[in-house]
Amino acid sequence: MVSTVICPRCKTKNSKKAELCYKCKNPLKPGKSRKSNPLSFDPKSRFDLRIIITGLILFVLCNIAFLYISPDYSMLMSGFVVMLFLYLLFKHYMEPNDPSMTIKTLGLKVILYYLIIIALGVVVLLLFHLY
Repeated sequence: MVSTVICPRCKTKNSKKAELCYKCKNPLKPGKSRKSNPLSFDPKSRFDLRIIITGLILFVLCNIAFLYISPDYSMLMSGFVVMLFLYLLFKHYMEPNDPSMTIKTLGLKVILYYLIIIALGVVVLLLFHLY
């Protein structure tokens, strides 16, 4: 008889040797984090400098690239890329069972980071005459 472990999240039967649930990818062993963030993102912190710097670099590089494709809309398209980056980052690395992280909180964090990155990006573009 094959030993099985039942996932506490979705109640799926998994092999005894499995570390992640086959269905929901939830860790079966306690103490293991479900997702690891390459930016060491802390959802409880007010500001994370790594996210702002990564977003700023992404904004400037996208703006320079889009400037040659469509000069009139390069800033708009770069802003959209940064907004998409922030949304995916916060959505993907948000803890699913965290009661303090609601959709409203997530939206406010994305918008706050977006405004900071865009403001700094515009300053960098104007400072180095890249626009």
